[in-house]
Amino acid sequence: MILQELNRYYQRLSEQEDTGAASEGFAPQSISFALQLDEQGRLLDVRDVRVPAAKGKKLVPFKMIVPSLGKARTSGVEPNFLWDGPAYVLGRDDKGKPERTAMCRNAFLSLHEELLALVNTPEAIALLRFLRNPPAHDPRIEEKWEDMANANLVFRIGKSYLHEIPALREIWSARGQNADADTAGVCLVTGEHTAIAKLHPSIKGVYGAQSSGAAISAYNQDSFVSYGKEQNLNAPVGKAAAFGYTTALNHLLATPEQSLRLGAATVVCWAESATPLESNLLAFISGQQNGTAGPEADTASARERTAVLRRLGQGLPVPRAWPELDPGVRIFILALKPNASRLAISFFLQGTAEEFMEHVGSWYQALAIDRRFDDEPEFPSVWQIARAVLGKHRKAEDIQRLGDELIKSILAGTTYPAYLLPMCLQCLRSGDAVSSVRAGLLKAMLIKNYAHEEELMSLNPNHPNPAYQLGRLFALLVGVQRKAIGPNINADIRDKYYGSASATPAMVFPLLLRNAQNHISKAKAWGYDKLIRDVLERIDNEFPANLNLQDQGLFALGYYHQRVGKDMKSDDDAMLENSLATQQQ
Repeated sequence: MILQELNRYYQRLSEQEDTGAASEGFAPQSISFALQLDEQGRLLDVRDVRVPAAKGKKLVPFKMIVPSLGKARTSGVEPNFLWDGPAYVLGRDDKGKPERTAMCRNAFLSLHEELLALVNTPEAIALLRFLRNPPAHDPRIEEKWEDMANANLVFRIGKSYLHEIPALREIWSARGQNADADTAGVCLVTGEHTAIAKLHPSIKGVYGAQSSGAAISAYNQDSFVSYGKEQNLNAPVGKAAAFGYTTALNHLLATPEQSLRLGAATVVCWAESATPLESNLLAFISGQQNGTAGPEADTASARERTAVLRRLGQGLPVPRAWPELDPGVRIFILALKPNASRLAISFFLQGTAEEFMEHVGSWYQALAIDRRFDDEPEFPSVWQIARAVLGKHRKAEDIQRLGDELIKSILAGTTYPAYLLPMCLQCLRSGDAVSSVRAGLLKAMLIKNYAHEEELMSLNPNHPNPAYQLGRLFALLVGVQRKAIGPNINADIRDKYYGSASATPAMVFPLLLRNAQNHISKAKAWGYDKLIRDVLERIDNEFPANLNLQDQGLFALGYYHQRVGKDMKSDDDAMLENSLATQQQ
């Protein structure tokens, strides 16, 4: 299923112009220099084709679609066609192995003598003349040798790169079609009777995998041989299909709008037909700021995505929340993890655009909560959630791992990782603030994992759960202490008693209430006294001995809601007045 959908995506890419998708037998490679030749095969110039890096002024190789061997080059001598490194092209390198360098040059020349003998064009004749006696120490090469020594080189005559000339490309394509004729069989991807690929092209760009590339399908041990079928003949995939699915996957991994790193995994997203969602879906939940994709992409800005999420939050169905989106188009999400020289499938999700957007909308609806401060995120990304859950002593790898599992849960529409609730509660017990991000996550967990149906978006004075009312009560006790002593107190009851109050209320609240009477008298905060009495009536003046994790989450939400609101940011009197007004409604 995965390889079939990737192969279909390659067919879609190949039908579009300027997508950068290579044809069969070709692949993008990093090229740094072009040797400019005349029609007699003489070197005219060494052209630097590198481009500035995305960040900084450093020059990086330019990606060109060139003939490909279809596999990662091993330690053996295997020349490429119409491009390669200086050891193959010039017979020169700095590795101190002159015999091997000579073998590389001879192999490169032999390949081109063999293939170019089939075509009589000025470019082919000029290249052969150059390769028979390459000017390895020409002054123009010496001038740039420091940068050329470990770079890839191509050839250019006039204004044309040789690897782009149709006649020369046809030679390479024909060679590939004639190879491995004895490995014909039924392709598991297409169902066609065709030449089977013994080795599949390498997949590059997966975080943590080998830089030379890795494979989804590979058999490189004797124990994998079945009925005498070696390598990928064990699971036969046609050469065209193997090239198609790997080219599509490499294209996705190289497209920032459609790929995302999650912990040890790398996730890619694509669709069966053109849709703005394939270049926006991952950004909806990761918060990444997309750049400019290829001509086929339709990447929305962060403002446009926010508008869609707000419409979903208002309860609008997906077609009305995003009119430009075809709700029926199928979307595919694949997560890959490195496993030695192979790639492991972390997860594979598929569904319609409407289904995925409903999952995203459901996540943000569950996460939505009144914010205490205007600069707090309205739609926090999974990374903000992960940082909030892990607290002060978070590590980058832990953030990535948590984000990995959370994104999978969101996209699949399943319950969220159960450990998020105790981790978030531990942060609060350790003294971290009950921020809107943490409170929103607690609300989402209670709704999704515990099927909580009570209103938790904002302050709910009539909430029936005693734990929620205890959280409100604790917020009031914190407020009246600060009013009596002042804001510069070294450690208030929030710092000293939050953990025990939220876990073992019966042990803490009697003491806190006795002290509260002193604070009320000192500050003459009689309004607090009235509100505290009202909350106590809602819990029947009985304090539970213990609160389970779900109730501790409700405690935190009650505490947060009691203190939240635009007119409650720093003024406890305003908080009190607003609470009284809310309660009277």
